Amino acid sequence: MTEVTQPQLNANSKVYILNLAGGLGARVIQTCFIRSLITQRKAARNSYPICVIDNSIIGAMACEGLKNQNVISIRTPETPNAWPHHPGIMSLPNGEKEHPIFIDTWRENFKNYNTGGWLWEILNNNWDRAYTIDYSFGLTKAIHLHKMKNNKTSFIGYHYARGMQDLEYDGGVPMLKVTQYNSKVTNFITGLKKPFILLHLGCDMNNNDFMNAVNYRFHKVWSLQRWAELVQKMKHKYEFVQVWANNHNTEIPDVKSIKVENLNPVLQLLEHEKCKFFMSIDNYLPHLASSIKKPGIVMWGSVSPYVWGWNKTWHKVPHLHVWNTSSCPTIACWRPSLFDVDPNGKTWVCDKEYKCMKSITVNQVIKNITTLEETYLQEKNSDNIVL
Repeated sequence: MTEVTQPQLNANSKVYILNLAGGLGARVIQTCFIRSLITQRKAARNSYPICVIDNSIIGAMACEGLKNQNVISIRTPETPNAWPHHPGIMSLPNGEKEHPIFIDTWRENFKNYNTGGWLWEILNNNWDRAYTIDYSFGLTKAIHLHKMKNNKTSFIGYHYARGMQDLEYDGGVPMLKVTQYNSKVTNFITGLKKPFILLHLGCDMNNNDFMNAVNYRFHKVWSLQRWAELVQKMKHKYEFVQVWANNHNTEIPDVKSIKVENLNPVLQLLEHEKCKFFMSIDNYLPHLASSIKKPGIVMWGSVSPYVWGWNKTWHKVPHLHVWNTSSCPTIACWRPSLFDVDPNGKTWVCDKEYKCMKSITVNQVIKNITTLEETYLQEKNSDNIVL
């Protein structure tokens, strides 16, 4: 396990605390709330440090984007091979494992990991300024009620705000910057002879994923055959690069694969001028790209872009969403839960053979690529982080 590094704080320090929770995409979104804490701190007329607590590198990347704002990253222990889909799985003292997306006992977890230690003491002395996402009934209900509504309040940031103990979402994008550039990635990009499109196919899983009886990740991947067909039709113009991180990776002809250890090299790839745009399903990549307003195309199946997607109207992020809503109006296979049951009360298992994703054609995607090329790639983005 990675040891927790103590910043220049003591048990009696007054701080603001933002604990990131959930998967990588969720944690990237949650960095938006650092701005809310900065605003809150200004209103309170104090200069207390803002501590971003996380067991991945996302907290540090957010702090890199907010230099000179007295924002501190505190990285807690991380289980090996837990990246990228389950960064929150940790071994508890009794040997059991839990994931914060299913529990809201993060305070107890902190106590277990830091019994008698400085981190628990700081947390215990700053409850009134400590925040985390509550992945509970209320958030799940809000997501399901808004999954078909295309309006400003449908974006997940607003739902998160309801679970952040009165932190307000200001409508802005996440804030992350590369903390360390990788020379191997630089050399890799230099070796590409054409502009490239960065891909995340959503097939990158660790062994924990295979243990789930109903795994919604399988419901939202696009056909690998169609990925291959798309590449063959566009390879005269672009190179295709896919990122992966864990135990399993799918190779596609004429797609270069690069294994990454954290989000630093992924953002390094995204921000390079040779990277014209990205393509993915619903995963962390669109959220990471939104932090630099990188254009992209996202294919949606068992989840809703009205809930999880960034859009140009509300966020000035040039992402195009490919979503055939008529294929399945209930969007029932997104993370099976209390709301995902059939009329007889049985837990939903897709009986449409995942038509939502299978109905997305290669020509439909190419049409969106053309739109992206003709519209968004002509625009120069000069937006910087705004506090």
